[in-house]
Amino acid sequence: MLGKGDAFKETMSCNRMFSPGWSKEKIIELLVPFDKVSLHYQQVPGKQVEETAALRQPVPLEGLQPFQGLGFSLDKLGERLQSGLHMQQKVTELEARQKTLENIVSVLSRELGRRDKNPSDVLSDTMAKILYLEEKVEQQESLLTLKDVMINSLASRIHLLEQTSYDGRFLWKVQEVGLRTQEAQTGSRPAIYSPPFYTSRYGYKLCLKLFLNGDGTGAGSHLSLFLVLMKGEYDFQLTWPFRHKVTFTLLDQVKKHHVSTSFRPLESSSSFQRPVSETNVASGLPEFCPLTLLHNLRTGYICNDTLVIQAVIDPKV
Repeated sequence: MLGKGDAFKETMSCNRMFSPGWSKEKIIELLVPFDKVSLHYQQVPGKQVEETAALRQPVPLEGLQPFQGLGFSLDKLGERLQSGLHMQQKVTELEARQKTLENIVSVLSRELGRRDKNPSDVLSDTMAKILYLEEKVEQQESLLTLKDVMINSLASRIHLLEQTSYDGRFLWKVQEVGLRTQEAQTGSRPAIYSPPFYTSRYGYKLCLKLFLNGDGTGAGSHLSLFLVLMKGEYDFQLTWPFRHKVTFTLLDQVKKHHVSTSFRPLESSSSFQRPVSETNVASGLPEFCPLTLLHNLRTGYICNDTLVIQAVIDPKV
């Protein structure tokens, strides 16, 4: 490639060869290579094309002296020489814009390709998503059902713990006595059990069993109440058989005319041995209270469809 000085020499040599009959257009056409040789530019990343420091200066008119006498001024010739740089800047800007437009067209083409997807494929994808969501809903429903069962179980345990005593004294409120009595009379539910209670924190585990229509010798005539020994977590450290005195009391909720009876366990009875199964055979009072007295409207044993029974285990043997 020719240097700037060589380019001027070459141009001056060409000037001596010009004939008087040459036109201005022909001379300008010959000057195009001079533009390309003598004008250089550089592209700064992230910016528009800029001239080099040397080319920011005006083209020296001294170097254009050989072109005097061609019929146009040297100033216009200098402007002509610098026009190539500005033209190249515009070309670079247009190329950058073209690249941006190509990227936009590419993105739009992809989007149109997605929209032009076969309707049957779209329907298949939609059905697959629906089936997936339905399966997820079924799983969530199963989990909710399981959680409901767990919540109900925990609620029952909390209710039992709230009613549990650890001092050998237990107060049992039997609600819906009318309904429970009908169930006992029809035989659909002859007996009901109380929540468990303990003689001490690590003592015997017990519960009560109540026959609202009587049992055994008291069937149909008396309220029958029994004590049930249950398998406890600390049975290994307790003394067997169970020998503690037991007192049952039917509370009069109005006049305080309570009905109370006590008994001592028979050591030979299997009911008071260490439990092998969850519960021993119930033992107690089959003729605890006459039904006529229980349902007498002048008494207060049943109040607001509720009766209250108290059990006390004597801590002394």
